[in-house]
Amino acid sequence: MRTFIIKANKAKTTADFKLSDLPGTSGRIDVLCRFLNSAFLLSHGFRKNVRVWLLLYGPPNPPKAIRFEGQKLKVRLNPDERSTAKLIMKALKSGETLKEPGRELEVYPGLYISNRTFEDVVRLTLKSSRLYYLHERGTPIERVSFRGNVAFVLGDHEGLSREDEAFLEGIAEKVSVGKKSYLASHVVAYVNIFLDSIPLP
Repeated sequence: MRTFIIKANKAKTTADFKLSDLPGTSGRIDVLCRFLNSAFLLSHGFRKNVRVWLLLYGPPNPPKAIRFEGQKLKVRLNPDERSTAKLIMKALKSGETLKEPGRELEVYPGLYISNRTFEDVVRLTLKSSRLYYLHERGTPIERVSFRGNVAFVLGDHEGLSREDEAFLEGIAEKVSVGKKSYLASHVVAYVNIFLDSIPLP
């Protein structure tokens, strides 16, 4: 299993954004749509061995965590951002009634929403996967020995905060796909392609 966790610092936590203007009204949920497509989509297929956590930290509500589970996902992910944003919008609408921090609501088979925080999701992921933090100054990915279930944490176009990085210190190995700062969607595509090329024990 490959898990990807992305923290979106300004992504709106309510569904009152315009599908016709995602960059301007949603807190850059368009970045998350491209990220999802790169995580799951193949030219003529779909990755079942992938899990994605979208952590929305924008206004006006407390953080929302949206989980896409490749093995169970029944809704169709299309290459266009608009249809993917509709799924995120539906999840946010469904999550309006959530109160308990740990409770998760199934929106569609394989699509879930909760009030979990970045720290909650990282701790949950550590129970089953080896954790890596994707960062320009990490160990080159080619020199890392990946085993079993792997999970990768990264930030959106703003990156992770110093507090987030301090939390990951000691629990996530820092790994790099290059010395430049790349788009999150490109990074997850590269990681998928790299892992496809090596046998995981």
